[in-house]
Amino acid sequence: MSALPFNLNATTTKRAVGEKVEYITPGAHECKITGLTTSEQLEDYKGSPFIQYAVTSNGKVGRCRFWVVKATDKQSTQEWKSKQIKDFLVNAGVKDFSDDSNAMNDAIGNSLMVTFISEEYISKNRDNQEPVIRTATKYRWSAKSGGKCTYNNDMNQTLTDEQMSEFSMKHSEWSNANSSMSATAADDDMPF
Repeated sequence: MSALPFNLNATTTKRAVGEKVEYITPGAHECKITGLTTSEQLEDYKGSPFIQYAVTSNGKVGRCRFWVVKATDKQSTQEWKSKQIKDFLVNAGVKDFSDDSNAMNDAIGNSLMVTFISEEYISKNRDNQEPVIRTATKYRWSAKSGGKCTYNNDMNQTLTDEQMSEFSMKHSEWSNANSSMSATAADDDMPF
């Protein structure tokens, strides 16, 4: 058998112009694990370290993120983080855990059931810094492929009353600052 070159100079990793990505929505989905990323691979990332699996379900993409165990974590937090990823890997059919890196990579290409939930959070519009409420779809738990994975709407997390008050205050401050700037700009445009 003769192997052909990959021709990597002519191979693109970007989506076609106008091609939209559809993301997995909250619910229980049969997913195939398609890739693995770590926070170390991200340029300029300064947050908590994580491991993230890319998954697909019926042409839609999703992410299953697991926070890395840190020496500064409480013992109970370390145990919870380890259990989360181990359950995911077992449900993905991984059997050998003698080497963490190999076990994590062995999950790629396998399928499992995954429950995703939505979670509201406060962010800022990148263009004008306006405070906005966004929703993220996050991994909740998993089960073996074809198994039962529970999902109910009440699992979704909305902002608390305290967070809504904080958002309202931030948005009011932003609105006041921007309406006074708009008035100043409008005054500068006057011909007299």
